[in-house]
Amino acid sequence: MPSTDPHAPEPRIRFLAPHPTAPEGLSVIEVDLASFFALVADVGRDEALLLLLIRALRQRSGSFAFRVHDLAWMLRASNGHVLRWLDRLTKHRRVVYHAEELWGVDTVVVEIHLDPSVAAYAVQHHTLPTSWFFTLPLIGRPTFTCFLFLLTRESHDGLVRPTDVARAVGLRGHLHAAWHLRKLRRHGLLARHPHTGAVVLRDPPPLTRRQRIRLRYLAHPTLRRALGDVILLLVLLAAFVVGLALSAQQPPYLPLP
Repeated sequence: MPSTDPHAPEPRIRFLAPHPTAPEGLSVIEVDLASFFALVADVGRDEALLLLLIRALRQRSGSFAFRVHDLAWMLRASNGHVLRWLDRLTKHRRVVYHAEELWGVDTVVVEIHLDPSVAAYAVQHHTLPTSWFFTLPLIGRPTFTCFLFLLTRESHDGLVRPTDVARAVGLRGHLHAAWHLRKLRRHGLLARHPHTGAVVLRDPPPLTRRQRIRLRYLAHPTLRRALGDVILLLVLLAAFVVGLALSAQQPPYLPLP
């Protein structure tokens, strides 16, 4: 019933208009992983991964401008590292970028330059859901790049040697590659097939509640700095308490005869 209070706000009428059915499905990007690993060999692993992350975030949010920190926290790197990687990509004619101030926030505007001269000979198209990139800050840049390399080997018969992984991803050797492969197992991206017993590659599982909380923590630099300050304060307080305890245990000085 409408209110009888004369001071109550006037009721409104909202006319419901028909809308088309909302699209369903995952937000994805089409990636040529052969060209991606050619870029890894030509420019560097971190630079190539940065370019891929820009594409995923741009597809996911529809935004063509990002804060530097939006890229840095997902790559578990500093803002300075991201800017240096952008400079290297610019030097190799893969991106064009400039910094400007939008609504009082320092923003990097990036344009992706497709240079056909650096394209790989063998095209390997893969459809990557953009939600997979939220696994990147949880497992780290080298491990996520190893995961992408294993995607390129799914259609090949035979085993993938750690030496092949190390060479493609730019790791220090087969032991370093084996360590990252074990890390993929711990995160459930590599698993034993229940029937054949072979090691198979799995899609990144949905994020748990604990992982979502960790990502929110990583996304806020003020929280990370505050936690560092609290830890430093606790260490200094503990050192002060230990110093007082040690001084209290010293025997009193005796007067000289």
